[in-house]
Amino acid sequence: MVLCAVLFALLTNQLANGNDPSLSKQAAAQAAPRKVLVRRVVKRRIVTRVVPAPGPTSVSSGPVSTSSAPVVAAPAPAPVTTSAS
Repeated sequence: MVLCAVLFALLTNQLANGNDPSLSKQAAAQAAPRKVLVRRVVKRRIVTRVVPAPGPTSVSSGPVSTSSAPVVAAPAPAPVTTSAS
């Protein structure tokens, strides 16, 4: 138990002095910032609009009377029942 405490104290002291044993000299040298590549995303959207033809917008040919049969709504369907309900 004492041996573990001494080993822990030595490693803590080594880390406090800046000598990290897990980092090698090459890893410390590669810590320089990397060049960042920035890419632009360009999306093209084509919007088309239907433009009405010039001139009168409505055609009137006189009075128009419409008569239609009354619409009768269909009755609602019966509820679905299962053997569980």
